[in-house]
Amino acid sequence: MGAPDPINQNQTQVMVMHRSVAVLILIILIATTGCVTPERDAGNSPAPVGTYLTSTPVAVQSTIHAAASPTEMPPVPATVTIVPPPAITPEKKPVQISDAELKARIQDAKNQLDMLKDSDKADTVIRPATPPLYCEIKESKELGYLIDVNTGEMSFVKGDYGSIALDRFRNNMTPGHTYIILHTHARDWVTCKGAGTISLNTFSLADLAAASNLTRQGYHVQKVIAVSDKVFEITPKTKDNWKTREEVYTSVAQIEKRMEVTFHIDYYDPDTGMKIVYYDVDNLMPLLTRELDYTYTVNNVVLA
Repeated sequence: MGAPDPINQNQTQVMVMHRSVAVLILIILIATTGCVTPERDAGNSPAPVGTYLTSTPVAVQSTIHAAASPTEMPPVPATVTIVPPPAITPEKKPVQISDAELKARIQDAKNQLDMLKDSDKADTVIRPATPPLYCEIKESKELGYLIDVNTGEMSFVKGDYGSIALDRFRNNMTPGHTYIILHTHARDWVTCKGAGTISLNTFSLADLAAASNLTRQGYHVQKVIAVSDKVFEITPKTKDNWKTREEVYTSVAQIEKRMEVTFHIDYYDPDTGMKIVYYDVDNLMPLLTRELDYTYTVNNVVLA
């Protein structure tokens, strides 16, 4: 046998090498494309990443529009408890005793004061006439009762000549309660040379101003009563509408000016040198109470 042909041997090796390269390329292609059938790919392949990137901004945009909508209110959390406002308790007004009880207490106080006004307890004195006006004066210390309309309690007080200090009544009073004040005018009088006699049986101007002072301090004065030769009663036609001292004296001046009549006498106390003005209250009071819008009663007869 002869030796192999070198040319044919080289060609054979090249062909084998080409086949190996072709097989290698085929294997790489198969590995790259996969071996899954088209039907399985269509049903179970994961969604492309681009799908999520598209849906996420849409959801966010939808939420923002819903929150910003002016016609929709956010839901109230289940943990919020609506508490109603506290109830307002109306202020309790003091209860008043019955009309029958009140009338009985008033009458009892009147009877007591009528017995005491000319007794030694009143310390009555007659001051002799002295210059310059030579006025003789009869005076007694004022005595009084305070009736609490709400409780029926009665308090006795003793004053000075011609007046009772307001504190002696106020010390027995409770703010917010209603009261009736009774006091004596023990048939006092002033007789001055050439001027006749001025009686001081009814209210003094100070009596009218005292009720106003108490009202401004939170007390209610229903009525003021003076027990003298007659029983004088005064009540404001409007509750608590007691006039001040300034209003009372201004009204007196207006009446004197309008009627061109003087209802007072100026007296100078020789001991102190001070001027004291005595008003003719018995004749002045019906006119003055009309001016002040009060009801004025004398022995149960309404005069104004």
